[in-house]
Amino acid sequence: MTDRFAELNLHLRDFGLEDIPASVDIGNRIWPDDPGTVEEEEYNEKTYPQDNPRLRLVVANAEDKFIGMGVCVRPFWMRAPGVYFMWIMLDPDWQRRGIGQAVLPRLEAYGRQQGAEKLWTGCREDQASSIRFLEKAGFHNYGLRFESILDLSTFDETPFAAAIDRATAAGFEFTNLAAERAITPDADVLTYELDAETRAEVPWPGGARSEMTYEQYRQRNFEAPDADPSGILIGKYQGRYAGLTSVRFRKDGIAHTMMTGVRREYRGQGLALALKLLSFRLMKERGYLKTLTNNDTANPPILHLNEKLGYQKRPGDLQWEKML
Repeated sequence: MTDRFAELNLHLRDFGLEDIPASVDIGNRIWPDDPGTVEEEEYNEKTYPQDNPRLRLVVANAEDKFIGMGVCVRPFWMRAPGVYFMWIMLDPDWQRRGIGQAVLPRLEAYGRQQGAEKLWTGCREDQASSIRFLEKAGFHNYGLRFESILDLSTFDETPFAAAIDRATAAGFEFTNLAAERAITPDADVLTYELDAETRAEVPWPGGARSEMTYEQYRQRNFEAPDADPSGILIGKYQGRYAGLTSVRFRKDGIAHTMMTGVRREYRGQGLALALKLLSFRLMKERGYLKTLTNNDTANPPILHLNEKLGYQKRPGDLQWEKML
């Protein structure tokens, strides 16, 4: 045990299922703009790939109360050779006491033991204390992901609505996964294949690419507590799935566009715009008046589209790297 833990009468232990409520509570106080739920985290635990290595260390006080944790994990959700992700989360009342500096070496040691060449992590660009911590610890910034929000209560689709008519005139038809399941036995697999093909082309900082197996995609998009097949809108051309946009209807009243993608041969015809407009209509029908999306600075076409629609940028998510 490090001197710092002894000075503060703290100790480290392994993370357990009983720690989920406390971890969700602290996470929601640190990141109130993106709240999680106990139900979601319990589902994530149940579906976590058991063969994927990770270390989760709980920081607990003398009464063994959860006050934070450090995590180091191989990112099974993307293709990033040699990379392990790490993050440290502490109750705001316990921050700036040197706890993070005491936890970090253990995460680094675990990454090295697993053969990682570098650690990746992130923090928002308005989190000055996190930036100072990472810089002091030897991390350097290698990228930025934007989060943007659109106020649907003031959004006027009139300047863009013709995109739906143009796409329809070009031969595209619009539906959703719930409707497709009723007529196409392999609709789930076809949706996954469309998502995987278009997602593989979406750039992430550092050259990584999103990568999920069908099982992982099914668990997250078809079976998770917030999964909604009617929120996966699909554009078809002569029966083939040509493009999609997936919406997560969050319990905090915000609709989150998780993915919008169009197969290469169907691009340049306004299909992505038409799908986004149709998703906005669905959001408003369900009473959602704000919508979020995330994009990387290396993806100018979708950034330009979102700017044209009126999305306003929130503080971005800085990406950090440390060589081991």
